[in-house]
Amino acid sequence: MNSGVKWLLILFALVSIILNIILIGIYSNRAPKCSAQRLHPLRGKHEERSLMFADLTQEEYAQVQRYMLQQKDLDISTNRITEPRANFLFLIDLSLPKKADALAYLDGKGAQPVREATVVVFHGARGFIKEYLVWPLPNPKHHRDVTTERYKRELPINARTVTVGEYVLLFQFFEKNLFSKLKKLMKESFDVGQGKTLNALEQMPRGLRSGDRKTWINFLKDVSGMYVNPVGLNVLINHESVNASNWKVERLFYNGQYFDSVEELKRKYDAGTIKKIIYKDSPNHASLKTRTKPLQIGPQLFYAEGKRFSVSHNHVLYLDWSFAFGLSSLTGMRVFDVRFSGERIAYELSVQEAISVYGSVTPGMILTKFVDSSIGIGRFAHELVRGVDCPSEATYVDTYRYIDVPVPVRFRNSICVFEHNMGQPLRRHFSDFSHHSFGGMVNSALVMRTITAIGNYDYMWDFVFYQNGAVEVKVHATGYVSSSYLVDGSLRYGHQVAENVQGNIHTHFINFKVDLDISGKWQNAGEAQDESLLLKVICVKSTHH
Repeated sequence: MNSGVKWLLILFALVSIILNIILIGIYSNRAPKCSAQRLHPLRGKHEERSLMFADLTQEEYAQVQRYMLQQKDLDISTNRITEPRANFLFLIDLSLPKKADALAYLDGKGAQPVREATVVVFHGARGFIKEYLVWPLPNPKHHRDVTTERYKRELPINARTVTVGEYVLLFQFFEKNLFSKLKKLMKESFDVGQGKTLNALEQMPRGLRSGDRKTWINFLKDVSGMYVNPVGLNVLINHESVNASNWKVERLFYNGQYFDSVEELKRKYDAGTIKKIIYKDSPNHASLKTRTKPLQIGPQLFYAEGKRFSVSHNHVLYLDWSFAFGLSSLTGMRVFDVRFSGERIAYELSVQEAISVYGSVTPGMILTKFVDSSIGIGRFAHELVRGVDCPSEATYVDTYRYIDVPVPVRFRNSICVFEHNMGQPLRRHFSDFSHHSFGGMVNSALVMRTITAIGNYDYMWDFVFYQNGAVEVKVHATGYVSSSYLVDGSLRYGHQVAENVQGNIHTHFINFKVDLDISGKWQNAGEAQDESLLLKVICVKSTHH
């Protein structure tokens, strides 16, 4: 190659490189860039009036607790392991204002409602449960018993949920009245002894008649994922008395066989007249520990021009949306004063109940109907894991709760808020027959999420706000199925999921409250009235394992 052609090729290469650099610079300025700051202003302003729906603060919880302890006639304890025969301050939660008062305040036509708290006390010494209204907050000065006003009757002490203190007594009872009397069986059947023990899962309801407090306990291996590691022993405990010394074992179910006492099971086991379970060591099939390493990082969420939403205290702004939010210890996630383009479309959207109904031939599962609000749905909203439970770039919110604890507890990052692409266009059309045009809209939506891990199930609660004014409230269940030991006849009520393990047939019922304000006001007999439509929406999902 002569020198002239060589220099021409070199010059061409240099010009090409320079031209590419110029083009890259031009087009990179047009492409969206990631920004930590919002590049465009929000369409609305945060509403301080939404604070009337805000959960109680850590200081408000402490103030209510101090006030109740000052009422010497109530003789209340805050000790977490208080025995059932004592008086225990179980719950403090926000008492929502009346809707009429709240709307008047939101619309600038009335005074701010008095901030109040609901307090639940288990009066074990007196044999009943009481709900008290405490006000005003902050710095409460008054309280009154609202039990019969709210429930139309007195609440007996046996209607209470099991507290941490009662669980401690139950495990002591198992050790003294069950494990220690069945040492040979426990070792040969379940390898229990010398530091090894069993875990327990209680079944609900605790009886068939009002006043019953008899609970079937399903025993499980003490391993990760215990819910699908049953060992073949169920025990019926009568714990109706507030005095733990009066509790007793009423029945046992071992390897598909019923026994009326611990002594009967021991006698027949030692005599070799029953079908025994022989322990066999096996790997834990239920562990969530990752078995393989991911090949590479998956898709990530980022905000090219900053977040298009804002969270201030308990108030959210997103494009044309605005709403207040909270998290009840008993019922879970809720939003209030939901507005689109400045117009209120819903006063309240909230979770109300989660129920799972099981079927089985084993005694506990025959009866089981888990009614989650009875133990608390929002109570089990724990910290969300960045990049797994929610995108890493989501906005995270801390919550405080007071339920079965001696002091209010902070749950870091227990609510997340994020906007993301829903994976399909919100609307689109390609005109093939005429005009040859395309129109479409990216389906980005705002998601508010919390996850409640209630025993074996993890419920992922999503409130989704779309750009077209639609709202979606949904729940996704994950976690573990509640299982039982495989015995004769079991497979009529489920499927085998591991060696000697049955995943029981069951159904989920989820209940939401939807309080819609329809067209503001209407005229009736010459008088203006507020009209609201209250809907109870029940979502049903049937799952067979």
